[in-house]
Amino acid sequence: MDNGDSAGWFRAYFMKKLCVFALFIGCSENNTASIDSEWEALFSQTDVMIDSVGARNLSKFDSSSSHEGLVIVDRQYTFPPNSAGGEVIAWEFYAESKAPVKLILVKFNDSKEMFEIIGESATLVPKNIGINRHILKEPIPISMGCMMGLVQTKGGTIPFRKIRGYKTYIAARELERPFMRRDVFAVYGWRYNMRVFWRSTNL
Repeated sequence: MDNGDSAGWFRAYFMKKLCVFALFIGCSENNTASIDSEWEALFSQTDVMIDSVGARNLSKFDSSSSHEGLVIVDRQYTFPPNSAGGEVIAWEFYAESKAPVKLILVKFNDSKEMFEIIGESATLVPKNIGINRHILKEPIPISMGCMMGLVQTKGGTIPFRKIRGYKTYIAARELERPFMRRDVFAVYGWRYNMRVFWRSTNL
């Protein structure tokens, strides 16, 4: 191959790579725009009240854990009285890795010795390092006193902030349905960087 052929081949190869890169960037931007559009439509509903439970500043954290197979229940944030008859429709969280994660919603049973799993999202892999948003395919009905939580099967996806007096129940075991004993959990002062959104027509 002479110098002219070599230069021509290099230009063709470079242009091919450039086109693939441009296509990738375009698809990423379209996916982001699609998520933002769906998110905006979700919060533009009329005759519906939408509120949230969880951390307000998802980018503010100071710690993380690499432990695998954790079931986590946030005892500090519970759904308020006006959530009765409502449903969880979406959640967002800060991801510092792309290990899979799942949202769960729980409540105490009558004896308060068991957590009852009342709903869960599909297991998902974060799309990016940073804030991720996810709209549930099927809303999860809730009532006053329900709690949010998550399952991290492969490691520390979502970081947390250590807060004195905060109560988060954590168990190093697989998620059990429909009940998990409260006494298998330990209590930590860790506020995970997540937030769930719920809606109600009880205006």
